[in-house]
Amino acid sequence: MKKQLTVMTLFHVLIFFFSISCGSKTENHVTSIVQNILYTKTAIEDYLKNRTNQQLSPILFASFWDFDGTILKGDCSEGLQEENKQVYKGLVQVAIENNFSKKYKYNEYNKFLQHYAYLETHKGHSDAYIYLATLFTGRDIRDLQQLSQHYFSHTLCYYFFASSIAIMNQLKAHGIKIYIISASPDYFVKGAAYSLNLSSDTIYGIKVKTNNGIATEQVIPPLTYAEGKTKLLKSIIDRLKKENKTNHVYAIAAFGNSYHTDGNFLYYVATQTLPAGKPVSVMINGGSPPKKYHALFECVIQNDVIAK
Repeated sequence: MKKQLTVMTLFHVLIFFFSISCGSKTENHVTSIVQNILYTKTAIEDYLKNRTNQQLSPILFASFWDFDGTILKGDCSEGLQEENKQVYKGLVQVAIENNFSKKYKYNEYNKFLQHYAYLETHKGHSDAYIYLATLFTGRDIRDLQQLSQHYFSHTLCYYFFASSIAIMNQLKAHGIKIYIISASPDYFVKGAAYSLNLSSDTIYGIKVKTNNGIATEQVIPPLTYAEGKTKLLKSIIDRLKKENKTNHVYAIAAFGNSYHTDGNFLYYVATQTLPAGKPVSVMINGGSPPKKYHALFECVIQNDVIAK
């Protein structure tokens, strides 16, 4: 059974590699990560199906992903710079230059950057991310998301990591749900749904309350940053159990790129006790792990993106 699964998994991965329209390549870790996740899925299914005297309820499998630096090279809100040169603008700059902000004029992006840097240095990441999410108070959320979707479709989609996309597509093909939990504003990261072929309902960012579709300054908890990502992950699992009337919902994989912002939810997934098999947590371009995360995550390096 294991050998058959290995052959079939490799076959599907290779088929996907050759089907990428832009001709991007993926790194060597893709196949092994996909195989490990599928082994765990199959092990859980076999264990539950072989239990006697039990009416089996639906079995659901989910993977949880950070977005910026994990799926997208760079940051959808802040952009990407390499060797002190701007590779692409972030959505904050794009939105300000298109007069979406009531705090900054179309030519005042550098003024925003100065204040944002001050918040990160003197107040902390949480305050900076909240400021980002409330930057466009008074604007229609639908307009912001439409701006984001257009920018993803025409620019940002070419900076998705090819390996992350390959893994995601393989997981989807095997019935494993993809959930994205990002510290970018919800109305920005949801704009990636179309480019990723995902429902926007499976993508979560820092969310603000709205009044008739108009953004307010009030953030809806949990703040999808650090420990807040784990809280949201747990709530998604609980909701899936309730909606599907089953206790068999399993987070079998997690992906992130920062020990600081993603370590908590990767740790939660990696240290679960599953009915069978082992969960897989992957740290992408994160460097050497802190002591508390030692040997818990699979650490990989990704550079290749989907090019035009």
